[in-house]
Amino acid sequence: MELRHLRYFVSVAEELHFRKAAEKLHIVQPALSKQISALEKELGVQLLERDRRHVTLTEAGRVFLEEALEVLAQADGAVARARAVSRGEVGRLNIGFIQPALADLLPRSLQAFRQHYPGVLLTLSEATSRMAVERISSRNMHFAFTRLPIDARPDLSTEVLSEEPVLLVVPRDHRLVERGSVRLPDLAGEDVILIDRKVEPELHDYYVALCNDAGFSPHVAHEVNSTSVAIGLAAGGLGVAFAPSSARLAAQHGVAYLPIEGEAPRLTMGALWHSGPRPTVLDNFLRLRPWEAAPPPAVRTRAVPVVSRGV
Repeated sequence: MELRHLRYFVSVAEELHFRKAAEKLHIVQPALSKQISALEKELGVQLLERDRRHVTLTEAGRVFLEEALEVLAQADGAVARARAVSRGEVGRLNIGFIQPALADLLPRSLQAFRQHYPGVLLTLSEATSRMAVERISSRNMHFAFTRLPIDARPDLSTEVLSEEPVLLVVPRDHRLVERGSVRLPDLAGEDVILIDRKVEPELHDYYVALCNDAGFSPHVAHEVNSTSVAIGLAAGGLGVAFAPSSARLAAQHGVAYLPIEGEAPRLTMGALWHSGPRPTVLDNFLRLRPWEAAPPPAVRTRAVPVVSRGV
């Protein structure tokens, strides 16, 4: 028995007329009658009562019709789902991100992508730049918003998306707050909170190099696994920390964000994905470039001072 036999039977059962059913199926009536007879012979039951004027369903035919409709619906659904997957309209997209992407880039990109592909399940996971490289290389992640540059590799593709200045985060009662900005040499002798090199080696080395270029080696008081933790320790008076300017968007009491004088250091946000064969759902994401979608309209609020006050 083939699906076409079920379709032939369903058409006759719905029309209760062989000629009309044959026309609907675009086949000749004798061929349709022959196929129905062959189906009944294969099943070993009579599905239809017919004479020259009337066609009616037997009891077995009524039961078989219900089952045939269900089978055809499942088959049609399987075909539709397979085609949707091949077009990247359904499926799963695994996206990694570093914390600063939460400020705007990640939610804006996801919102734009979902408007075009609402059937795709988005799986999100926070990951350091090193973790993102490893997971994408092993194909356990499709795409990541991460820090650039990374060491060039033939299996990875990258694209620069944005840059932002580095700020110094200090306790709100720190001596530098009154100045409103800071020179890097002013940090000589300060307790510095840095990202652990085992977590983000490039970022750690970048901050250390900033201090070295300013003529001193930083006194590293604490090493942490994220910028948000570094800011939290600074709020507790345990040192000063470097942070991207987007960190100001996350409320944190007890700290001030000071611009760095001169040619301010900058951090680069980028996109990372595997350069080999890609699933269609990732091709759609890259082709759409949702990170270029316009940001939502700004909401007017009162000006907020740079120094966060405790409550």
